[in-house]
Amino acid sequence: MDRILFKNATLLDCTGAEPKEKAWALVEEGLIAGTGTGRAPSSKNAEVVDCGGKWLLPGLIDAHIHGSLYSNDITDLHRQFHTAEGYFLAANILKDALMQGFTTVRDAGGIDAGFRKSQEQGLITAPRMQVCGRTITMTGGHADPRLSTEICPPVTGGMLGVVADGVSEVRKAAREELRRGADYIKIMAGGGCASPADEPDTVQYSPEEIAAIVYEAKAAGKEALSHNYSTRSMKICAEAGVYSIEHGNYLDAPTAKILKKHGCWLVPTMATYEIMARRGEEFGLPAYFHRKMKEVQQYSEQALAIAVKEGLKIGSGSDMVGSGQPFKALELEIKSRVMGPMGAIMCTTKNNSELMKMADKIGTVEAGKYADLILVDGDPLKDIKIFQDRDKIVAIVQGGRFIKKTL
Repeated sequence: MDRILFKNATLLDCTGAEPKEKAWALVEEGLIAGTGTGRAPSSKNAEVVDCGGKWLLPGLIDAHIHGSLYSNDITDLHRQFHTAEGYFLAANILKDALMQGFTTVRDAGGIDAGFRKSQEQGLITAPRMQVCGRTITMTGGHADPRLSTEICPPVTGGMLGVVADGVSEVRKAAREELRRGADYIKIMAGGGCASPADEPDTVQYSPEEIAAIVYEAKAAGKEALSHNYSTRSMKICAEAGVYSIEHGNYLDAPTAKILKKHGCWLVPTMATYEIMARRGEEFGLPAYFHRKMKEVQQYSEQALAIAVKEGLKIGSGSDMVGSGQPFKALELEIKSRVMGPMGAIMCTTKNNSELMKMADKIGTVEAGKYADLILVDGDPLKDIKIFQDRDKIVAIVQGGRFIKKTL
């Protein structure tokens, strides 16, 4: 049907308003036509859903996923999987993200514009998405999958990163990803956990190289986001005009002030550290990966607390890889330890819609926006863990179409 009337709902519209009981929401032709409380409008020619007091919210948004990271040893993907095989595995990860209640995602490096177009055309069941394409990394950087013992050239095919050094090479690499339809350019501006040849507290790329990438992104009307743990790399990226800093575990107050001065978003990705630190051995993580995840996990809540105190613009991403992919909603629980349940939910809806420059279309339950909705059997303000129980998410609606309905 083109019309759906949700009635007798507890509406948490994520505009900042308090929850509304005995609320209704009318969906017409894929958009939210209106909301209110009390007597619902005419249900003629509409599918009527009696929510029975269940909570109606906007679809969740994950602003940092990696659909292409379907293995726990992500440096070995090109050795273990055929390229075409990887596309199907990535499509499965995207579908599973939608079934967790995430109706929109931002892929922070790996999948290309073909996935976005496939979702728009209905070829795959997946969240709405923005993509970065291949990440840009320096030789030996976070997206260079080679071990320190290898002497072969880097492999950059499929959904891997592209290795580029020097201003001219990084310019060309950025232009190539933009040509391929990337919505953002992703810069590996510091060391990471999954990469075998670096450490998280290091700086990668010079200010000149980062500024060149940012220039190319902005020249095309796009933005750059950067992978950072260390304060040094965050400062360089902020001063070069990077739009959003991803991770940021080692953030301190002076660095937060610099990010705020330059209008940077911070996108903490806390769940991946918690689950991989706790279950890394069970999942079979390489030893170096597990060690570094445990190290950076110690600082994630402190960094978020600093960001909140300093008034940064904060988004939310899960950054799950491999066996962690089914647990994206854990991010809300962890963020709630610092921001409270409402803060974590707002971060995962309204804030992320603003980060992705889609606030006119998604992120809140308001007239004129896409009818991307979830119906939850329970009060998430009392039990934020409810988002991790798929059985409690009794309906998922994307563009006015039921993806899941188990009422």
